[in-house]
Amino acid sequence: MAAHNRLGNLLAGQGKLEEAVEHYRQALRIQPDYAQAHYNLGVALLKQDKIEEAIVHFRRALRIQPDYAQAHNNLGAALLRQGKPDEAIVHFRRALQIQPDYAKARDNLRMVQMGQRR
Repeated sequence: MAAHNRLGNLLAGQGKLEEAVEHYRQALRIQPDYAQAHYNLGVALLKQDKIEEAIVHFRRALRIQPDYAQAHNNLGAALLRQGKPDEAIVHFRRALQIQPDYAKARDNLRMVQMGQRR
């Protein structure tokens, strides 16, 4: 299962998202509660603009590993793309509670808050 996840990461890094997705799915068929594979699958799906499905996998990763800062941040980003800034803010803040020095989450939170003030 870890081998499929690593291969998926390698393929995703090469821009071969469809192939990466298949390897993440294979890892999850072997171990359905593999948080990292759910997260990686969510990232790949988000890059393909499959936002709904990406959200499902970020949420699954968080059910398995609630203190997964990157999953909170990416779930927030996906929710923001769905036009749900209030829900996104909750996840950006949670990512920062878990990892206070997480610059990307801090930038995402700041961006949403500035957009809401306009």
